[in-house]
Amino acid sequence: MKRYIKNALFTWAIPLAGMVTAGLLTACSDSWNDHYDSSDQAAGSESLLRCIEKNPQLSDFLKVARATHLYNNMHATPVTYAELLDADQSLTVWAPVNGTFNVDSLLSLCGTAQGDSTVATHFMANHISRSLYNMNAATAETVKMLNDKFLDLTATQLYSSRVVEGSYNIPATNGLLHVISDDAPYTYNIYEGLTSLGQYAHIGQLLKRMEKKELDEDRSIQSGLVDGRKVYSDSVMVTENDYFRAIGNIICEDSAFMMLVPDANVWNTVYAEASSLFNYGNIEKADSISEYWKTVSLVQDLIFNQNKAVNKAPQDSLITAAYSFLDWPYHVYYKPYDADSLFDRAQLKDSLKCSNGVFYNIAKWPFDTRQLYFHPIKTEGEREANMVNNTLCTTNIRETNNSAISGGGYLDIVPKSSTSNWTATFEVANTLSGTYDICIVTLPKTVYQANSKDTKPNKFKAQLTYTDLDGSKKTVDYGTEIRSSGTQIDTLLIGRFTFPVCNYRQPDAGVTLQIQCSITNRQTQFSREMYLDCIYLKPVIESEETEESKARKEASK
Repeated sequence: MKRYIKNALFTWAIPLAGMVTAGLLTACSDSWNDHYDSSDQAAGSESLLRCIEKNPQLSDFLKVARATHLYNNMHATPVTYAELLDADQSLTVWAPVNGTFNVDSLLSLCGTAQGDSTVATHFMANHISRSLYNMNAATAETVKMLNDKFLDLTATQLYSSRVVEGSYNIPATNGLLHVISDDAPYTYNIYEGLTSLGQYAHIGQLLKRMEKKELDEDRSIQSGLVDGRKVYSDSVMVTENDYFRAIGNIICEDSAFMMLVPDANVWNTVYAEASSLFNYGNIEKADSISEYWKTVSLVQDLIFNQNKAVNKAPQDSLITAAYSFLDWPYHVYYKPYDADSLFDRAQLKDSLKCSNGVFYNIAKWPFDTRQLYFHPIKTEGEREANMVNNTLCTTNIRETNNSAISGGGYLDIVPKSSTSNWTATFEVANTLSGTYDICIVTLPKTVYQANSKDTKPNKFKAQLTYTDLDGSKKTVDYGTEIRSSGTQIDTLLIGRFTFPVCNYRQPDAGVTLQIQCSITNRQTQFSREMYLDCIYLKPVIESEETEESKARKEASK
C-alpha cells in the first residue's frame, strides 16, 4: 500500500550560512487524505515522481527531492520530498532542468538538519504548490507555494523562470508537472532579509532576539486529548515576535511593505544617541527593556505599508506601519516623495525587492529625535489618575471644546478657604533620560465664563521628585515664585532638568511634580483658584542644553 503523507507547511527562520531556514511541518498518517485530497485530480497515468524519473533533464532535481526531508514541529521526518511527489494529493511542480542550480551544494546542505531544512524551504517548497495550475494563454495569477511564498505565474513562466517549450502541463495522477529552464529564486520577505542578510545584521540581530515559535491551533490538526491536554497529529509552528506588534507584521507574505534601511555606520550613530535617552538605571532587566524600546523607536518609522486601504494618497502623505490615530501627529509624513523628503530618489542608495515589499537603502538618517521618540510630554490636569495627592483644596474637572486647550478639558483647583495655600501633586509618566523644560499651562477664568471679570493671576512654587540612577528618590525645589498673567493661556517655565533615568512605559513613573500655591494674606492681587490645563515637558536637544544639564547627563552614563 502506498504511504500517505499529510503535509502542513510554513516558514520559520534559523540563520545558516546567510540563509533563513524554514521548517516544513509534516507528519505521516493514514487519515491525511480526508483533509488534503482534492477532487480536482489531473488526468495522468503515473505519479509526479514517476514523471520526473522518466525525464533525464530532471535527474538533478530528483536527487535533491530524494535527499530533502519534510519537517514536523521543527524536526525532520523520515518522509522525503520524493515520497511526497508520489503521494495521493494534488500538487503542481515546476521542476528546473539540470545545470540551472548547484545540485552538489544543495545535496551537501542536506547532510545536516539545518541545511536540510534550508533546502526544503528555499528550493523544494519554492517549486511546488498545493493546488493545480495549468499554464496557457490566459494564465496570469499568483501562486502560493508550499513555503507560503507568492510567485507570479504567466503563460510562459513562474516568477522569472521560463517553461521549456513542449514540457509543461504534463498530467500526473496526483497533479501537474511543468519543466522550467531555470530554478525559481527564493525571495526573502522583509523580516527574513533583516534577520538573514549580512548587510542588514545591525538591525536584524536586534529583532531576532525577540523571535519565538508558537503553535498555530487553527492550522494544526488536533487528534484528541491526553491527560486533559490537546494533542496534535499535525502541529504547525509559526514565527512570532513582540516587535511585530510595534513596528508592523513584516513577516506576513501577503503584504506590501516599504522599508528604509540605514547602513551600519548611520544606524550605530543614531542607536548610540538613543542609548543616552533610554537609560533605565538599575531596574530589573534594564538592558533588555532599553534595547527593546530603542529598537522600536528607531525602526517603527522606517516601515510603511503600501496597502491602498492604509495609504490612500501616498504622494501627499504616508503613515508608517506602526501608526495609530492615538499617536497623531506622529508616524505621518507629508509629501514624502518631494526633494529632501523620505523617499526622495536622490537620498536613496539602491533597493532590494522582497517577497512582501522592498528595501530602500539610505546613507543619511532622515529624522531627528523629536520626530521619533523624544516627544513633548503632556500630563493632563483633568485626568484624575494623574493626580496622586492634594492638600487644602478641592478639584473640579471641566470639559471644553476650545481647541487651544490640551486634551479637551482642564482642572479647576479651588482652595478650601480664602487663605489656603494648597498643594497638588501630579505623576509625570514616560520621561526619557534626557533634558526637558518643565512647564505648566494655566488658563484664564474666561475659558469657563466668557464675561468673567476675574483676571487675577496665580502665584506658585514647584517641587520635582525623580528617581536617581541607584533607584533612590530625590527632590528639586524650585523656590522662585512663578506668576501667570490671568488674562491668557500661559505656558509657564518652572525650570530645566535632566532626568538621570528613563521611565518610558514603566508601571512606576518615578516622577512627580508638586504645585504649591504661595500667596500671602496681604497679596490680594493674586487668585488662589487655578485653572490647570496640563503639565508640559518640552524636550531640549543637545545644542540647547545648559552646561549644568550636560554635566548631569554625562554623570548618568
